[in-house]
Amino acid sequence: MTQKSRWRLATAAAAGALIAASLAAAPSAIALETSDPEPPKLEFGDDSVDWKELIVDGDDVERAPDGSAFNVFGGFGSVSCNNTSRLLLDYREENPEAYWRILNMLFNTDTGAGLMHIKVELGADVNTSSGAEPATKRSADEPANVLRGAGFRLIADAKTINPDLKVEALRWAEPSWTGNQTDARYQWYKETIDAAYDTYGVKFDYISPSQNEVNAKYIASELAWTIEVAKRLEADAAASDARYDYGDIEIVALDSYRNGEGVAGAILASPEALEHVDAIGIHYTIGGGPNLTRLNKEFGKEVIYSEGVAPMIDPEYRLTAQPEMGGIGGTVGAVDIADRFINAYKWSGSGANPAHMTSFLFQPAVSALYEGSSYSPKHLIRASDPWSGYYEGGVGIVLVRHFMQFIDQGWEYIEGASGGDGTFADGGTAVGSSTRTVLTLREPLDPAAADDPGRGAHKPDFTQVHANNTAKPRHFEVKVADLGVTKNTPLHLWETTGPESGEPYDADWFQQIGYIKPVRTETGADGTSYVVYRVEVAPYSILTISSLADGLTDSTTAYASGDYASTAENSPLELPYTDDFEYAGYPAEDVGGVSMSYLERRGGTPRYTADQNGAFEVVGSAEAGHDNVLQQRITADNRPYTWNVWGDGSQNKLATDAPATILGDHTWANYTAAVDVKFDSEVKDATLANFAGLGVRQVVTQGSDLAAYAVRVSPAGAWELRKRDAVVASGTIADFDAGAWHRISLTAAENALTPSVDGTELTTWTDTSVSPVMTGRISLVSGYYETNWDNLAITPVDGLAWESTKLDDTASLAYNGPVTFRQVGFAHYNRTNHELAAGASVSLPFSGSGINLFGATAAATIDVSVDGAPPTRVTVGATGVRQTSHWLRGLGSGEHTIAVTVVSGTFTLDGVDVLK
Repeated sequence: MTQKSRWRLATAAAAGALIAASLAAAPSAIALETSDPEPPKLEFGDDSVDWKELIVDGDDVERAPDGSAFNVFGGFGSVSCNNTSRLLLDYREENPEAYWRILNMLFNTDTGAGLMHIKVELGADVNTSSGAEPATKRSADEPANVLRGAGFRLIADAKTINPDLKVEALRWAEPSWTGNQTDARYQWYKETIDAAYDTYGVKFDYISPSQNEVNAKYIASELAWTIEVAKRLEADAAASDARYDYGDIEIVALDSYRNGEGVAGAILASPEALEHVDAIGIHYTIGGGPNLTRLNKEFGKEVIYSEGVAPMIDPEYRLTAQPEMGGIGGTVGAVDIADRFINAYKWSGSGANPAHMTSFLFQPAVSALYEGSSYSPKHLIRASDPWSGYYEGGVGIVLVRHFMQFIDQGWEYIEGASGGDGTFADGGTAVGSSTRTVLTLREPLDPAAADDPGRGAHKPDFTQVHANNTAKPRHFEVKVADLGVTKNTPLHLWETTGPESGEPYDADWFQQIGYIKPVRTETGADGTSYVVYRVEVAPYSILTISSLADGLTDSTTAYASGDYASTAENSPLELPYTDDFEYAGYPAEDVGGVSMSYLERRGGTPRYTADQNGAFEVVGSAEAGHDNVLQQRITADNRPYTWNVWGDGSQNKLATDAPATILGDHTWANYTAAVDVKFDSEVKDATLANFAGLGVRQVVTQGSDLAAYAVRVSPAGAWELRKRDAVVASGTIADFDAGAWHRISLTAAENALTPSVDGTELTTWTDTSVSPVMTGRISLVSGYYETNWDNLAITPVDGLAWESTKLDDTASLAYNGPVTFRQVGFAHYNRTNHELAAGASVSLPFSGSGINLFGATAAATIDVSVDGAPPTRVTVGATGVRQTSHWLRGLGSGEHTIAVTVVSGTFTLDGVDVLK
């Protein structure tokens, strides 16, 4: 193994300043130039090493009879769906510098990931996993409105950075006005396609007409629908009002969950499908099969990894719990994702029929949704704090750059030097199970150069990327032929590994560590002449080897620690916070040649809300004192069909979960939330409850109120105080005027909850259970009625801390004894926890006046000591996710240390709230 070079350490910082300038640019890239010295020559081992042979034959490309490669590099992209991009709208308004920096990190081809594909959900105002995307059309006669939500705005802005970005759309659920009828559904699709062009100038490159991850028993009908869309788009391309040639839109068939073989078989059995389908999309697997091979090789269909995971658990957290993996190795770490991309092209477990997936779409690339939303965190960038502009992430950008900076669109796969092995595990290969994971591509053949002797011999560039998600180094003799290399040709190495002792966690990301020269030449048994290089792939690392010293544009620069870090402080949304939904102080902006106000350019989307079901939008009001109001827009008339692929698969199941939106900071502790409410007097379906709800301490979805605690009021004056949907107090307000505005409030003061209506306290209820929730944001909940809201206010409770700092269990906590680190599901904070068996202990120094220990734990007995005082014995649990297992107050502001020792049972710690 080589030692880090002084050259690398000296040049990284200089490059970092230039990268930072480019990332902040809006919207174009900034060229990077350096005057750094040449990188060093590297040598790896001698003849005593067990070198494994890796043949890189430039002629080893699978080609069609016309000479074109069957498969060419597509690279990486993103899916914007399920409300995952929602908060980007607020970054754009409140912190535009952070917004453009995030987009440059994702789409800038010189200094960022250079993502080349973005797929947007055609929303239906219903939760499709982590939130609801708004429908562009809520009735047949409503013009399509692509200003709603963040997806189309994201596409338009991203294309200013990367004009070559490919654009796609796909549905999850469906507005019920279509009745699942193809004429109406096509109207929805086609008018949305045209609205995207009319509003933003966006043309679609792909359409995936089918339902996302369609249930297997609907494959035939969805394939028929897909063919119909293709035919109708081709016909509409000749219409006088055609915006562009819709026939150029490529048709993706049936984005399926691990069912590529089944879908491929259905396409092969349909001559019309073979004629009209251009690509097949597959999710969360690396396996292929004979049907997929036929579709790809015999009929030339592109295979897309059309939804895959992004890295989970950022390296600064992983490193604490798994230092041996450097923060980048391990399950769904950066190396794992690189491994998945490589194996998605060719995995040994598929035998003679690899999947040959050439593009990989992260779901999502940017996680611009509130922390605690379903399936988070998984991202290249997490952007959950638009009020401050703070964001996290970066290693995902680095892993993508290992490919995208050195492999161009259309490059050809060298088969014998591409692919991996290992045991299949949840969409990839199990950590530690592989021996080889490598992808090699070459610049395409240039027939003109080959046929013109006057132009001289063409020497194509080529690049190889390794991912090693094991604890052992790998040693390869890379034997190169038919690529124009000689015994003097250098290959250049760019590497990402974990840090050495005492370094920042990101010190060794994307470093140009040097170059290698051939160690010999040799002739194979078949007479092929090889130039032989030797290379070592470090444990838990990504390594790029390329004939290109500085990338495709000669401008690739090394990462410097902190390059992708947020320049903003991770500060909370300050209380008091108010919103009257007027937004008078925001300037107008030109959108497609039209001057639009704050609300117009956002399609009525209010500030900082994230709809989980239904649609909460700002509308004008004729009532005195209420110029604009927040209105829940989904009623019995337009209640959507759900995304029901994991149920019986039916596509006409009406939504039943209560419309709800969330807002605010998950670190809020003690506060009063208050809002004016007016009920919808029109009852369109008496079976649907009419109510308004206000929740507090929302950290993850906890029942239909979303929040841990909520008050609900009906037009009849009936009220309920609820904890995770269970009614803990109730009553009826006398002489309640259903037609008037009312002010509803809910105070959370430690574990005491006090609801009020029109200034009158209804009750005070104290949560004396073993599982209170002590921090979180707010929720607004409604029936399927046009409930109106106004004058929202969240104010601190006098004498109590409203602000806390949330620390992950992998943060600055010291563990001792029998402790087990676990990667767990998305409902747990940061997808991690620590299990402490009897005799184990954990301590934490902190600055604050109180502390909450939270997480799903079994019942346990613990000794708790503060500042070295004699311990107090406490019985905790059992608690659920994000619930508080133990809390302390009255410590006095200042520095403290808490120490917890497990006496009996197993105590699980997910995180800590430190109150300020």
